[in-house]
Amino acid sequence: MSEYARVRDWRVTQLRKLPNVDIHLDSQVDEAQVLEFGADHVVIATGATWRRDGTGRRLEDPVPGWQRPSVLTPDDIMDGTMPSRPVVVFDDDHYYMGGIVAEKLRSTGIEVTLVTPANELATWTTNTDQQFRIQQRILRLGIGLKTGISIAEIDEGSATLECIYTGRRNEVEAAAVVMVTSRQPHDELYHSLVGRVAVARIGDCLAPGTIATSVYSGHQYARELDTGPVHVRFRRERAVAP
Repeated sequence: MSEYARVRDWRVTQLRKLPNVDIHLDSQVDEAQVLEFGADHVVIATGATWRRDGTGRRLEDPVPGWQRPSVLTPDDIMDGTMPSRPVVVFDDDHYYMGGIVAEKLRSTGIEVTLVTPANELATWTTNTDQQFRIQQRILRLGIGLKTGISIAEIDEGSATLECIYTGRRNEVEAAAVVMVTSRQPHDELYHSLVGRVAVARIGDCLAPGTIATSVYSGHQYARELDTGPVHVRFRRERAVAP
C-alpha cells in the first residue's frame, strides 16, 4: 500500500505552502496543552487501531482466548512483529487488509491460512473491481483459504474454527492468530475536551473507514467550519438512447 502515501504527501506539500499554517511533527499533545493554545476550534484526528479481541461484523463478543500473546493485529504485523509458523489470519473486515497481511506473512515463508465468514475473500472489493484479482493472488501464493468460516476459540498452538452455516467445528494448528476484524477510534482526547472547548472529531477518530472517507471527513469539516452544513446537489449520469 506504499503508493497510497501520495494521499498524505500531496496534502502535506500543499499545507506547507500556506503562510497561516504551522505544522509540528512528532508532538504528542494532551488535554492541558490543547487548552493552552486557546484556539477557537479544535479538531481531533487521532485515528484508530485494530481490535485484538475479534469483535466485528460477525462476532459481537470477544473470542475466548484473545488475550493470549500469540494473538496479533495488523498494527503488530506492520510494526515488524513476525509470528511463528503456522498462522491463521481471521478476516472479518472484508476489504484489502486481510489479504495484505496474509501476503506479507507468506512472503517470509510462513504457512498461512486465511479464514473469513464471507463466501469469498475481500468481498467488499467487488465494489472496486478488485475482488477477483485479490483472491486469485492469494490462491496463487499458496495461502490456504477458508470461506464461510468463523473463529470460535483460541488455544495455545491452535485455533478452533466454526462453519457459519452448520456450526460444525474443527481445530487447526496455529502458532499465532492475526485478527483483522474492526478498528477502535482513539477518541479519549476528544471526550476529555467535550464541554470545555469547541471540539470536533474527524476521520477514523470519528468512524473508522477507508482512506477516501477520512479525506472526505476532513474536507467536509473545513468547508463547513464558517458556513454550516453544505448541501451538495448530485448530478447523476443517465444513459440516453441515441
